[in-house]
Amino acid sequence: MGQSKVELFLRRIVAVAESAFNGVVAVQRAGGEPLQIERKIETIFEASHEGEAAVFGIVAALRHAGQPCFVLAVDYPLVTADLLRYLRDRGGIPTWNGRPQPLCAVWTADLLPQLEARIEAGVFDLHTLGGQEMIPEGELRGRFGGEPLMNVNTPKELEEAERLYGERFLASR
Repeated sequence: MGQSKVELFLRRIVAVAESAFNGVVAVQRAGGEPLQIERKIETIFEASHEGEAAVFGIVAALRHAGQPCFVLAVDYPLVTADLLRYLRDRGGIPTWNGRPQPLCAVWTADLLPQLEARIEAGVFDLHTLGGQEMIPEGELRGRFGGEPLMNVNTPKELEEAERLYGERFLASR
């Protein structure tokens, strides 16, 4: 991407999440310093591991919560509080642009053993994980306009987000 998504989007993601949830906990990779966030939110760390994969953060969040929890990655900068509240209350993993969005979803604690077994087997892919209800894209598009689940991972996607949302998006970063 050429820039840190945390630096670009974290402040906005935290603000939106705080307006949708009673508590927000940041999950970071093992070995780093806690993020410097203007708001005082708790930071937990993934267990030490090789490689990079989102499954490690989900496991850390579920272990910490001990109950269902909402996982929201920093690379959804267009997400809205209304959408988060809907997903929180609805449960499951939303589908957007034809793909599951497991990093903006409710995760149930009963999936923890399955996730841990997959990690042990070296399987880090979340898209092939069973046991989670999928939320059809049509259900979401009918309620929420625009691209609130646009995943921004590349300079081209960042340009598209800025084009779609202009000054409102830029001011919220």
